[in-house]
Amino acid sequence: MKSELSIGVRVRMSKLGALRCARLAEKTGTIVGGSVYVNSVSVLFDGNRTPSTIHREYVEVISPDLDTTRDSPATP
Repeated sequence: MKSELSIGVRVRMSKLGALRCARLAEKTGTIVGGSVYVNSVSVLFDGNRTPSTIHREYVEVISPDLDTTRDSPATP
């Protein structure tokens, strides 16, 4: 699971994360870096200016097919 969480991957809060951080429960974002803590990643949530450090167990990867929060590529 740790290998799935790399820079550029889209994530959302997991069920555990939603329980522990209720205000972030519906948020999605992009991993923008690691952290000084081994079990955490820096996530830039959609609409935020600065990244948040979140425990790896609190986020889950969003499948690109299911990610409706990003603009779809323009078709010619």
